[in-house]
Amino acid sequence: MDALSQLFGPLRVESALCTRFETTAPWGHRVTHRGRLKFVLVASGSCWLRTRALPEPTQLGAHDLFLVLDGEPYTLSDSLDSPTVDCTDLEPVRDGYLIRYGGGGARSTLVSVAFEVDAAEAELLLLALPPFIHLRVDQSRSHGLQSLLELLRLEVCAAEVGSIPIVRRLGEALLISAVRAYLQSADGPRSGVLAAIADAQLARPLDDMHGDLAHAWTIDSLARSARMSRSSFAARFRATVGQTPLEYLTRLRMDRARALIRGGVPIAEVATRVGYDSAISFTRAFGRVTGRTPGSYKRGAEPAAGTPLTPPPSAA
Repeated sequence: MDALSQLFGPLRVESALCTRFETTAPWGHRVTHRGRLKFVLVASGSCWLRTRALPEPTQLGAHDLFLVLDGEPYTLSDSLDSPTVDCTDLEPVRDGYLIRYGGGGARSTLVSVAFEVDAAEAELLLLALPPFIHLRVDQSRSHGLQSLLELLRLEVCAAEVGSIPIVRRLGEALLISAVRAYLQSADGPRSGVLAAIADAQLARPLDDMHGDLAHAWTIDSLARSARMSRSSFAARFRATVGQTPLEYLTRLRMDRARALIRGGVPIAEVATRVGYDSAISFTRAFGRVTGRTPGSYKRGAEPAAGTPLTPPPSAA
């Protein structure tokens, strides 16, 4: 399995809130926190986007899509001089998926999906993603993404019986497809794990590490996978990812170890599954990375009696 699939593999959506904004000019709203992961699609019309992630306001057209991470604030409006309201002030007019507001002029439709995810399960993914991604969806180059966008738009607009789980799953698929499209775009990542995944040579050793954590990987074996010299591979990996290959491997192993421990796997078995020949050597490595012993982490990860395993859906 490739590294991108492995990064998304542990993603567990605890709640998802979908909203269709039907707006008429003049209109504008500010969003300060709507889920750990969120994407917004301009289904029709146009709007202006303002966010700290962009140097200046950007006009979005139909089928433009952007993703935000960890509640990165942003403002959407039909015009740069239109008055804006906080998004929470629009909740009283919500009718299921739909929020309809504005001054009666030109129409635009936006679809947003906000996810709350298990941050511990998806830690590596969340660290890999930039706080903001903007995609201009070209159907000729992003047919799969375009199809998912259309399916989501139709499902949200219809709001038929059973639509909530369908929207959630379409949203998850769209999130993965959008990140893949971002990797393939001209404005794709220049550094970090996603940049390495987009690099044809670095992607191979990344796939190897993600695919077999128990293997005794070395710089030499990973360099052979990349078809590069040892020194060139090590330098390129560090310059791109910001860590040495073995530092990244250790982090990857500890991330997987935490998931296994939370799942109740015995410590000795966890050590074997993530590539350590003894529980003692694993415990030392776990302590260096996390500052805790596996046993104390396991006790801290166990929910108290009567504590729900997943929180209720967040407000819009």
